[in-house]
Amino acid sequence: MKITFVYPKFEKFLSNNPELDDGLIDYFLGDFTTPPSLGIPILASLTPKEFDVELIDDNAGDKIDFAADTDLVAINCFTPQASRAFEIADGYRAHGKKVIIGGFFPSFMADECLKHVDSVNIGEGEPTWPVILQDLKNGNLKKIYKGGCSFNLAEMKIPRRDLFYQKDYYDWDEDLVQLTRGCSYSCAMCAIPAHMGTKIRYRPIEKVVEEIKQLKYENVYLADDTLFFTQSKMVEYSTKLLNSLIGLNKKYFVSSTMALNTNKDFLDLIAKAGVKNFYCTLNVDPISIKAISGSKKETQMLIDLVKALEDRDIRFFGSCAIGRDWDQKGISDKVLELFVKANIHTSEFFIFTPYPGSVHWERLLSQNRIISKNWTHYNGAHVVFKPLNMTEDELYNEFINLWKNFFKLQKDTHAASLEPATWKNGNKSIGKPLERLGAKGQAVITGIGALSPIGNSIGEIEKSLWEGKHGIAKATRFDASFFRTD
Repeated sequence: MKITFVYPKFEKFLSNNPELDDGLIDYFLGDFTTPPSLGIPILASLTPKEFDVELIDDNAGDKIDFAADTDLVAINCFTPQASRAFEIADGYRAHGKKVIIGGFFPSFMADECLKHVDSVNIGEGEPTWPVILQDLKNGNLKKIYKGGCSFNLAEMKIPRRDLFYQKDYYDWDEDLVQLTRGCSYSCAMCAIPAHMGTKIRYRPIEKVVEEIKQLKYENVYLADDTLFFTQSKMVEYSTKLLNSLIGLNKKYFVSSTMALNTNKDFLDLIAKAGVKNFYCTLNVDPISIKAISGSKKETQMLIDLVKALEDRDIRFFGSCAIGRDWDQKGISDKVLELFVKANIHTSEFFIFTPYPGSVHWERLLSQNRIISKNWTHYNGAHVVFKPLNMTEDELYNEFINLWKNFFKLQKDTHAASLEPATWKNGNKSIGKPLERLGAKGQAVITGIGALSPIGNSIGEIEKSLWEGKHGIAKATRFDASFFRTD
């Protein structure tokens, strides 16, 4: 029997915002494509060898043959993919194929999905997938499968990344690794607690290390916002994990909010473990909300965090969502002012979008403030709800102003410093979109010559540059913060 996994196409962020400069979008995204999230390779790892398995990545441009011979089409879907997922499901079913759908969106919109598919998996897939395959063999697929949110992560198998390793069209030379599931916070924008539970489940560290050792790429995204939480159990887990990562020669991309562990020794440890990018979501936690509103204490906390990370060669990647109920006209100016003060150069901005399963969705739905269920527009770049203190157009204009004006402020900064730090063979590199534009890297100074029988100290060389004693002209700018080596 054959299983066809399908990852539906979704509208790329900023791809349908004509108010933005094409050059900015080309720089930031270009034709950038990433492999699917871990849902499909996890289920593939649980599929017995008696089944043939294939991946069709519609988002990357794989062609879909609805009449192709397959026994089950399994669609993995999050909200911006839903409209396309329904088109794909309808196409396969019109040719007599059985279709099942799972993921974040189907887990909260099962009735909507059942208009287009034979079966819906609600919650996690590991507990239900063996049952689904057996029901497929017996010819009696059920409409609903409930996987819950209590799967023991000690039993998690290593995902089958070979499904997309064998494809050559991805720009993302990075591997995704899951450490935990569930979250004890209930941030309004997030559906994780409803989908994976409010209790954090931990994957055994030895299993994580075993998986990381098998990864293809040097750059690794640790897909958990929980790693920097301050609860004692999480601090104990993350400390042990980070110590275990030392020496694996990987460079890690991590994410959190400002409600995090900023202990100096802990920050030293994340740097030693190989963390090179820190993605920080703002306007979701109490600290960053106060910082954006102008509070001096919280503003200084952000300034200190950015500097502490950059001092450890960890790039701070700010991500700010606007459109919260306390946001008003002029929110873009407040965010930009904060980013300038904090010396943030790598960033992206989103419209605070209500996703099914989140607290925000339920509240806005009850308040009749959802104005669109065009799921394609649920990608953070469109207004799909009624803001409280602005019109829809005013919020959208604030979003556009953020993008335009942030990058105007960066006009003197080399593009290689505006994107996340990527690594190749132990050296800092640049992403594929910049490579396609012809960038080769960032050269601040290509060489320094100092001629002396006894040599010159670093201080003497820097002093001579400032004073213009090198025989050309006085140096107006000397910035060694982006040198690849000491």
